[in-house]
Amino acid sequence: MKKLFNLNDGTMKKLFNPMSLWLALNLSVLLCLGGCSDDNDPIGGGGGTVGELVFDWKVESDAGDPVLLLSDETYVLSYHAEGVESISLVDVPAGWQVTVDEEAGNVTVAAPSSSVEADKNYTLQLVVAGADNQSITTEGVNFYHVTFDEPEGAFVLNEGNMTTENGSLVYITPEGYVVDDAYKRVNGTELGNVAQDMCFYDGKIYIISQNGDTNAVGNSFENDGMLVVADAVTLKKLRSFTNEELSQLDWPTHIAVIDEQHVYIRDNAGVWCLNMDDRSLSFVDGTENAPKARLATVNNEVYFPLSGSYMAYVKKIAPSTGQVSSVGTDAIFSASTMINYILGIAPADDGNLWIIATSASNPDREGMITLNKLDLATSELVQNRLTEQPDNAYNCCFAAYGNTVYYADGTLIYRAKFDAEEDGLVDEPLVDLADLDDNVGLLYNGLGVNPSTGHVYVNTLKGLGNFFTTNAVWEFDFDVSVDTPVHKFDNYTHFPAGVFFNR
Repeated sequence: MKKLFNLNDGTMKKLFNPMSLWLALNLSVLLCLGGCSDDNDPIGGGGGTVGELVFDWKVESDAGDPVLLLSDETYVLSYHAEGVESISLVDVPAGWQVTVDEEAGNVTVAAPSSSVEADKNYTLQLVVAGADNQSITTEGVNFYHVTFDEPEGAFVLNEGNMTTENGSLVYITPEGYVVDDAYKRVNGTELGNVAQDMCFYDGKIYIISQNGDTNAVGNSFENDGMLVVADAVTLKKLRSFTNEELSQLDWPTHIAVIDEQHVYIRDNAGVWCLNMDDRSLSFVDGTENAPKARLATVNNEVYFPLSGSYMAYVKKIAPSTGQVSSVGTDAIFSASTMINYILGIAPADDGNLWIIATSASNPDREGMITLNKLDLATSELVQNRLTEQPDNAYNCCFAAYGNTVYYADGTLIYRAKFDAEEDGLVDEPLVDLADLDDNVGLLYNGLGVNPSTGHVYVNTLKGLGNFFTTNAVWEFDFDVSVDTPVHKFDNYTHFPAGVFFNR
């Protein structure tokens, strides 16, 4: 079969049988050859014959159903025809562009631009006419226009193997279609080595990598550097910063954006503030030893935990002053169940702050685990108890949706429904992913909850070493089923850094 079109060197994988479209379009040819009797009836299917009129698609076996197209991207579909007098298009929706080249024997489909209102879906159909009123209406070929700003979509950021690979980005549409290596497909270039974190601000995506264009052992990589800023709709690169431009940073890991003048980046020293206007980078005094964990942004202020020997604090960076202060200190120190070490924090939907903590002096010791909500306006703290200590390894601490918090202990997923009136345990085990798939050995950098759907995403690996290429991204709606995922995406990740949502 002739190869017609290559979408970024074949990097796009599908969630369906890649032969299904080829079979659907060619089965109808056989049926029509054996049983067509009325030359005036339209013939459904990928092709057919009515007397001397012949038409059949030539479809790649890996084309997919639907064919995924990014903004302004084109796809060329060839056909074989005999006895054709005219070919007309059926119902092309606004924004899509379709061209039939009868001399070349192909049809070119161009997806809409990101700047126009257009249907996400398009089904290509042709009416093929021949002599003596012969007519064929072709089987539909489905196309889908991918943009990256869908609130119900999800991104999985891949670190890549730190000695051999650049970072990459997987996009999952709301329907569950996958665009693999999406950043490279759009830009033709790659993210920095060991991509770590990403965030969204004002129609842009900010992606930070640990090593940028030079890996941990000093090898140079061809990529777009340590910090990349991309358009949130198209993923087209807008700006980038090389290692040399950010030479003050030492293994940056997390990022939060308040505005163009206040881009906060956490590294081994603490937290830095990058001004995008003049590209200046300044250290934020008072952030020394900020942990390797996601920064929490609430009401245009940035929060991070800080824990020591029997002392735990929540710190706030105020962009307006550049000052760092502690918040809720009295409430944390006087909590009924002691908070001696903070395992993780996250923004709450009501403008407050989630805190998961242990009464032990460090996360390696056994302690009482609490789920806390800190009211940032009143500094009041409400506590619930959890059964197990959430995994903190590989940044898997917890994810929140409304007043529900999800966390993992090993490969077992728990759900905690926060209750301000409850002083006992509020969590329940949901599912052990290792019971669903023998290839689940550990969670790696994820739990994530889509703020639009409440669906929970989990990244799993078979193991480290040579086993990391056997992996999965799980999507659950736990209100519907605790053991049957909405989708399961196999073998897309290369050491995932987390799951992220454009909101």
